[in-house]
Amino acid sequence: MVTKNHQSYFDPIGLFVDPGGTISFVMESGNHSATAYHKQYGLAEETRIPKSAEPFDSGVIIEQGDTFEHTFNTKGTYDYYCIPHKTMRMIARIVVGEPGGPAEGSMPPDGSVPTSQQIVNKGTIGYEQFKQNN
Repeated sequence: MVTKNHQSYFDPIGLFVDPGGTISFVMESGNHSATAYHKQYGLAEETRIPKSAEPFDSGVIIEQGDTFEHTFNTKGTYDYYCIPHKTMRMIARIVVGEPGGPAEGSMPPDGSVPTSQQIVNKGTIGYEQFKQNN
């Protein structure tokens, strides 16, 4: 989770993980959250994680170097955002095992992320790499 040159973003913006994998969201700079697009969270207009998946929300993290971890047990596509920077299009996608669920076939309402197939093919897609190609 990064703020640099007046831009806030997740890096990587696309990540593949096997089921049961744990992701550490690390605060590099700024004030950020990692929050699943799930209707239980007030800013999410729609749910964009697999139906049986556990939603996640780090809350706003403000200290550089602090982390939030989440274990992804359910296969599918997970879109997530930063609470303070959602309107600035700070969003990203994780594919667990294989694409699937309500996030497939469309982009999040707040911007663009790599397609699930791009993520599966490459494993990791960095923010700068994605922005250069889009």
